[in-house]
Amino acid sequence: MKLLLIRLCFATALFTVGIVPVALASDTAVILMYHRFGESHLPTTNTTVAQLEDHIAALQDGGYTVVPLADVVSALNGEHNLPPRAIAITVDDAYRSFLTTGWPRFKAAGFPVTLFVATEGVDAGYSDTLTWNEILTLQRDGVVIGAHSHNHSHFPSLSAATVAQDLAEMSAAFERALGDVPDVFAYPYGEAGRADMTAVRNAGFVAGFGQHSGAVGPLADRFYLPRFALNEQFGRLERFRLIIETLPLPVVSISPVDPVLQSNPPAITIELTDSLPNLENVTCFGPSGEQLNVVAGTNTVSVNPTSSFPAGRARLNCTLRSVDRLTQGRWYWYGWQMIAEFESEGIAVHPRYR
Repeated sequence: MKLLLIRLCFATALFTVGIVPVALASDTAVILMYHRFGESHLPTTNTTVAQLEDHIAALQDGGYTVVPLADVVSALNGEHNLPPRAIAITVDDAYRSFLTTGWPRFKAAGFPVTLFVATEGVDAGYSDTLTWNEILTLQRDGVVIGAHSHNHSHFPSLSAATVAQDLAEMSAAFERALGDVPDVFAYPYGEAGRADMTAVRNAGFVAGFGQHSGAVGPLADRFYLPRFALNEQFGRLERFRLIIETLPLPVVSISPVDPVLQSNPPAITIELTDSLPNLENVTCFGPSGEQLNVVAGTNTVSVNPTSSFPAGRARLNCTLRSVDRLTQGRWYWYGWQMIAEFESEGIAVHPRYR
């Protein structure tokens, strides 16, 4: 999430060209991700109350439509169109401050929310986590419940059998407590290798969500959809106004295809459906916010880091300012999260990925 260079670049653009809201026939959306609210002793996962209220006001005053997450998924599957400048709101981990601080404000604004729940913490009665009765009350009040694993492990660190067991235990917990299993899944820490995505799909979920930045469109991978993560540092109003205006780059593939990197630094190739008029101006940033070497072809972007990514989650962000008449001044944003050096937070990736 170290995107200081991006923020400075975009801030300059905001003052020089401005971002002008436009109404478009839309099959795109921006998905937001929160964790905690008003818990400033945990700033890396917290959004302050003032920030949250600023975010809500920006969405209310800016001509945006906050839609259920299910509407985004069904629109990506071609079932209907989204309203112009659609936004979806998600909250991970079912911390108590969602009930006390986040949901009352979202509800007052009329904003639908999906709450992704990791079931083990609820079963165990963790002190800062909601109870099943509270989650059921929220569900009856309009909150949609999503799945977030059982024990919130790093999925790529688990064997295939353990991933399957975790999903089964999670599903059983939802059945016991709520009488049903959610149909959308958010990967703990946003981490997933291709085998994990397949496991989630085979378990019957209709979509899987990461924690890498970017807007979503019809070409997006349904089982690794991006969300903009918000916290105290990255929830400042200037950045918030920027991300809710972003557009998806028309990416059809990325290589290496598996987010668990087999070589480091990786040679990354992004293929687009067609060329954008100013594709030569695309800029990509690495996990520490460093600008990477980029070569743009007719409809490809080659990213060639000159040094290895640090071990752990390695986020790539590629951005390009639109010069299209209808979207001029907005930014295309494509993000991708990888795991470098076969470990994350000191936990080794399982041998199945080596």
